[in-house]
This record gives sequence, structure tokens and C-alpha cells, in this order.
Amino acid sequence: MLTEQEALARILEKVSVLSSRRVPLSHALLHRAARPVLATVALPGFDNSAMDGYAVRAAETLTKRPLKVIAEQAAGKDLVLALPSECAIRIFTGAPMPRGADAVIMQEDVQLVEGSSIVCIEPVEAEENVRFTGCDLFVGQKMIDEGDLLTPAKLAVLATQGLTEIEVISSPKIAIVSTGDELVMAGRPLDSGQIYNSNAVMLEALVKQHANAKVTLAHYPDDLTTITEGLRQLTCSHDFVLLSGGVSVGDHDCVKPALAALGIKPEFWRVKIKPGKPLLFAQAGRCQIFGLPGNPVSAFVTYQVFVRPALAKATGASESSIQSATVAVTLSQNLKNTGDRPHYLRGKVIAGVFTQLGSQQSHALFGLSQGNALLRLEAEEERNAGEVLEALIY
Repeated sequence: MLTEQEALARILEKVSVLSSRRVPLSHALLHRAARPVLATVALPGFDNSAMDGYAVRAAETLTKRPLKVIAEQAAGKDLVLALPSECAIRIFTGAPMPRGADAVIMQEDVQLVEGSSIVCIEPVEAEENVRFTGCDLFVGQKMIDEGDLLTPAKLAVLATQGLTEIEVISSPKIAIVSTGDELVMAGRPLDSGQIYNSNAVMLEALVKQHANAKVTLAHYPDDLTTITEGLRQLTCSHDFVLLSGGVSVGDHDCVKPALAALGIKPEFWRVKIKPGKPLLFAQAGRCQIFGLPGNPVSAFVTYQVFVRPALAKATGASESSIQSATVAVTLSQNLKNTGDRPHYLRGKVIAGVFTQLGSQQSHALFGLSQGNALLRLEAEEERNAGEVLEALIY
């Protein structure tokens, strides 16, 4: 049985970055950049005012002598104004600075006198309230690095360059396959012994949240022929296949026999982790196959620990971004793992404090739904309230 570190290393060794394509900026949200992007337009592109007020010579604001207001410069077209000595120019936020002016005094800090002059109540220093060319972004500066997730803020900075499209890593095609005669889709009545299919909903939401994926949903009964033919088609047309259930060794667990019938040999099966020991990973051509446990919490934990990093790599994440992010948390209670495998406890982090929630059994979905964090305890590890550990936030 592999440790989770060994299993993850094997997975990431097999996963390759997907191909890239150019997309409009409006379609690039939550994709990853395929290559760096350098600025070709300075930001701001000209010296401009950071305030509504008056463009002045800073030294002249110390004298308290009236400054004659000779013109007005609004944001927009540059009037190419020049500021003579002992004068001021009315100016507005974002407007180009007149030649000769070296500061902007806020309108709240002046007093209007004699109709067209101002007296500076509070003096300003040179360069005060002025935004200089390139102070935010200079020409040639790297705006976007390869592997960066294109968030709304990153798309905004790209838009300042007049770009209409960007090269991104393609969205992964992911098939989510649930198995089991006991599962029923929402909207249908339950017979005795049946349950609604929650794993498919959960896994679809997870991959869309983390990978901007194109998802295909499928459900197969516990029938070897059906599962084999379904996997034959899905592995030829998808980048990832996530199977939920059917990966153990029971008489009705058909995933491993189906893979064998297709000539697909698992890279490994079973990992030293709780919950989630019966995890399977295989590869068929360019398709990565994950056999996740059927219990919902086990499927959730193994997705976070193994599938999420694999998707991050496939979609172009930088090496430092592949691992799921953790945060330091303080324990609110004593915690103990009496088992022989590392255990991911479910809980909630509020103001940096972790509290275990609900039942920690692998079927107990409600506690997972109320929490926001997984905290890992080593085998036979005991920790006390007040200690600081790392938790994975979900």
C-alpha cells in the first residue's frame, strides 16, 4: 500500500499539461495562461491627477498668496496646457497634468477668492497627488506569468493593454462516472435500499470550481459489460475519467475487471489514507483514470488530495500552485488519531481556529457540508488544544 506522498508523486509524474489555444478575453476567466504576457502600454500612460483639485507649483502653495485660476483640464482629451508662475489650473481625477505643474492640491484644501483665484489653506509637496507615467505598470513588465489563473483582476490588467484575446491552456474534458444499482438520480422515487446520487453532483461541482472543466456525467449499474463498454468510449474522448464507487474487491465491484478487459493496468490501487484507502489510478493513452471510493467523504477527501493537484498540473498551474493550499490553524480541542493511517478530520476554521465537526465516518456527509477544512493527523498522533497545525481549506 502506497503512502499518499508516493501515490501523488506517481500521479503527477504521469500527468501532462493539456494543449493551449487562443480565446477572447471574455472567455478566459479561470483558465490558466499558457505563456507570460508583457506590458506594451504603460499604466498610467501619462502623468495625471489623483484628485479633483488644482494643478499647482508646490513651492507656491507655501506663500498663502492667491493663485490665479487660468484654465480647466478635465479627464479625456489632453489640452496640452502650460502652468505659468503664480497660477493654478482646475483639474479633475485622471486628467493629464499641465506642463510646469508638479503637484495637485485637493479642492477641499483651497479657498476661492476674488472669483477666479484660490488661496492654498494646506500646502502640498512636490509630486503630491500626481500619478506618474508607468508608476503602476511599465512597458516590458511581466503582467501575467505562465500558469497564472486568470481571475477578474488579471483580466482587467490585460484589458488595459488593449488585448482582445490570450493564449490559455485548454479546458479539460472530464467524465464523471457513478456506479451502483443502489443509486437513483434526483427526481425519481426511492425504493427500499436505494439512495440518491450525491457523489456525481459533488464531483461535478468540484471539477468546475477548480478546473473550468467540460463535464460529461454517466451512471452505470453494477454490470461488467456495461461498465467496460462505457469506459472504452469515455477514455478515448476525455482527458480525465473520475469513477465513483465500484473500485473495491466486492462481488459487485466491476471497475477493476472492466479496466482489465480493456487492457488498462492500474498504476496503483489502495493508499494509506483515511478516509479513502481504496483509491485507484490508471492511465489510458492521454486519459487519466481515478477510481474514487463510493463513500461521499472518502470521494471528497481523495479528490482534494489527489485529483485536484492532477487537474492543476494538467491545466498549466505552476509547480508551486499544484499542491492544495493550507493555512495555519489553532486547535480548539484535543484531537487524537488512534488508527494506523493518516486521518483527514473534517472541521471548520473560524478566525484561524479549527474545530472538528460531526461524525468522522466516511459516509457522514452532513458534517463535511457544514465545515470548510480538512486537518491531517498522522497515524497514532495526538494533538492538544492550542497547538498550531496546517489545515486544507475547501
